[in-house]
Amino acid sequence: MEDKEIGHDAIESAKRWLNSARINASAGSYDAALYSLEMSVEIALKALLLSLGIEVPKTHSIGDLVIESVRDNKRLPKELAQNVDKIVGLFNSLAALRPVSGYIFETKSSLKDLKVKYDKYADEAEAVIEMCGKAVKSASR
Repeated sequence: MEDKEIGHDAIESAKRWLNSARINASAGSYDAALYSLEMSVEIALKALLLSLGIEVPKTHSIGDLVIESVRDNKRLPKELAQNVDKIVGLFNSLAALRPVSGYIFETKSSLKDLKVKYDKYADEAEAVIEMCGKAVKSASR
Protein backbone atom coordinates (compact mmCIF):
# COMPACT_ATOMS: atom_id res chain seq x y z
CA MET A 1 0.00 0.00 0.00
CA GLU A 2 1.40 3.42 -0.93
CA ASP A 3 1.93 6.08 1.71
CA LYS A 4 -0.79 8.27 0.18
CA GLU A 5 -3.31 5.45 0.44
CA ILE A 6 -2.23 4.83 4.01
CA GLY A 7 -2.72 8.54 4.64
CA HIS A 8 -6.35 8.28 3.53
CA ASP A 9 -6.89 5.20 5.68
CA ALA A 10 -5.28 6.96 8.64
CA ILE A 11 -7.63 9.96 8.28
CA GLU A 12 -10.58 7.58 8.42
CA SER A 13 -9.09 6.06 11.56
CA ALA A 14 -8.69 9.55 13.07
CA LYS A 15 -12.36 10.22 12.37
CA ARG A 16 -13.31 6.99 14.15
CA TRP A 17 -11.22 7.99 17.18
CA LEU A 18 -12.98 11.38 17.16
CA ASN A 19 -16.34 9.64 17.05
CA SER A 20 -15.24 7.45 19.96
CA ALA A 21 -14.34 10.60 21.90
CA ARG A 22 -17.80 12.03 21.28
CA ILE A 23 -19.53 8.80 22.33
CA ASN A 24 -17.46 8.54 25.51
CA ALA A 25 -18.06 12.20 26.37
CA SER A 26 -21.82 11.79 25.92
CA ALA A 27 -21.65 8.84 28.34
CA GLY A 28 -19.69 10.87 30.89
CA SER A 29 -16.49 8.86 30.38
CA TYR A 30 -14.22 11.88 30.02
CA ASP A 31 -11.05 9.92 30.67
CA ALA A 32 -11.74 7.73 27.64
CA ALA A 33 -13.02 10.74 25.69
CA LEU A 34 -9.78 12.68 26.19
CA TYR A 35 -7.65 9.65 25.37
CA SER A 36 -9.62 9.15 22.14
CA LEU A 37 -9.38 12.86 21.32
CA GLU A 38 -5.60 12.75 21.65
CA MET A 39 -5.44 9.67 19.45
CA SER A 40 -7.63 11.30 16.81
CA VAL A 41 -5.30 14.29 16.48
CA GLU A 42 -2.13 12.20 16.60
CA ILE A 43 -3.36 9.88 13.86
CA ALA A 44 -4.55 12.80 11.71
CA LEU A 45 -1.09 14.38 11.95
CA LYS A 46 0.59 11.08 11.13
CA ALA A 47 -1.79 10.70 8.15
CA LEU A 48 -0.62 14.08 6.93
CA LEU A 49 3.03 13.08 7.22
CA LEU A 50 2.40 9.80 5.42
CA SER A 51 0.61 11.57 2.57
CA LEU A 52 3.70 13.76 2.16
CA GLY A 53 5.86 10.64 1.84
CA ILE A 54 7.47 11.14 5.24
CA GLU A 55 8.29 8.11 7.33
CA VAL A 56 6.36 8.43 10.57
CA PRO A 57 8.33 7.75 13.72
CA LYS A 58 6.90 5.19 16.14
CA THR A 59 6.65 7.81 18.87
CA HIS A 60 4.22 10.42 20.11
CA SER A 61 6.83 13.19 19.71
CA ILE A 62 6.00 14.31 16.18
CA GLY A 63 5.37 18.03 16.69
CA ASP A 64 8.68 19.32 15.34
CA LEU A 65 8.48 17.01 12.34
CA VAL A 66 4.95 18.23 11.55
CA ILE A 67 5.99 21.89 11.78
CA GLU A 68 9.06 21.32 9.61
CA SER A 69 7.04 19.39 7.00
CA VAL A 70 4.06 21.74 6.81
CA ARG A 71 5.26 25.30 7.37
CA ASP A 72 6.54 26.09 3.85
CA ASN A 73 4.93 23.26 1.90
CA LYS A 74 3.19 24.78 -1.13
CA ARG A 75 1.25 21.56 -1.85
CA LEU A 76 -0.82 21.97 1.30
CA PRO A 77 -3.75 24.27 2.02
CA LYS A 78 -2.63 27.67 3.36
CA GLU A 79 -4.95 27.30 6.34
CA LEU A 80 -2.90 24.34 7.56
CA ALA A 81 0.46 26.07 7.15
CA GLN A 82 -0.82 29.22 8.85
CA ASN A 83 -2.11 27.26 11.83
CA VAL A 84 0.59 24.60 12.18
CA ASP A 85 2.00 26.01 15.42
CA LYS A 86 -1.46 26.13 16.97
CA ILE A 87 -2.21 22.59 15.72
CA VAL A 88 0.99 21.19 17.21
CA GLY A 89 0.26 23.11 20.41
CA LEU A 90 -3.12 21.39 20.63
CA PHE A 91 -1.54 18.01 20.02
CA ASN A 92 1.11 18.63 22.68
CA SER A 93 -1.57 19.71 25.19
CA LEU A 94 -3.59 16.57 24.53
CA ALA A 95 -0.52 14.34 24.64
CA ALA A 96 0.41 15.85 28.01
CA LEU A 97 -2.99 14.73 29.29
CA ARG A 98 -2.44 11.13 28.21
CA PRO A 99 -1.15 9.94 31.61
CA VAL A 100 -4.16 11.50 33.36
CA SER A 101 -6.75 10.32 30.86
CA GLY A 102 -5.26 6.86 30.54
CA TYR A 103 -4.65 6.35 34.25
CA ILE A 104 -7.21 8.52 36.02
CA PHE A 105 -7.35 5.95 38.82
CA GLU A 106 -3.73 6.76 39.70
CA THR A 107 -4.16 10.54 39.70
CA LYS A 108 -6.05 13.06 41.76
CA SER A 109 -8.05 14.12 38.71
CA SER A 110 -11.80 13.71 38.59
CA LEU A 111 -14.11 13.13 35.66
CA LYS A 112 -15.36 16.67 36.26
CA ASP A 113 -11.80 17.99 35.77
CA LEU A 114 -11.42 15.96 32.59
CA LYS A 115 -14.79 17.19 31.27
CA VAL A 116 -13.47 20.75 31.46
CA LYS A 117 -10.42 19.72 29.45
CA TYR A 118 -12.48 17.77 26.93
CA ASP A 119 -14.82 20.72 26.42
CA LYS A 120 -11.81 22.99 25.94
CA TYR A 121 -10.21 20.87 23.22
CA ALA A 122 -12.98 18.96 21.39
CA ASP A 123 -13.96 21.54 18.78
CA GLU A 124 -10.35 22.41 18.08
CA ALA A 125 -9.49 18.73 17.57
CA GLU A 126 -12.38 18.31 15.14
CA ALA A 127 -11.14 21.29 13.12
CA VAL A 128 -7.62 19.85 13.02
CA ILE A 129 -8.87 16.52 11.71
CA GLU A 130 -10.87 18.30 9.02
CA MET A 131 -7.83 20.38 8.00
CA CYS A 132 -5.60 17.32 7.91
CA GLY A 133 -8.19 15.47 5.81
CA LYS A 134 -8.17 18.29 3.25
CA ALA A 135 -4.39 18.35 3.27
CA VAL A 136 -4.16 14.60 2.73
CA LYS A 137 -6.39 15.00 -0.33
CA SER A 138 -4.24 17.92 -1.58
CA ALA A 139 -1.01 16.01 -1.12
CA SER A 140 -2.41 13.05 -3.07
CA ARG A 141 -2.89 15.04 -6.21
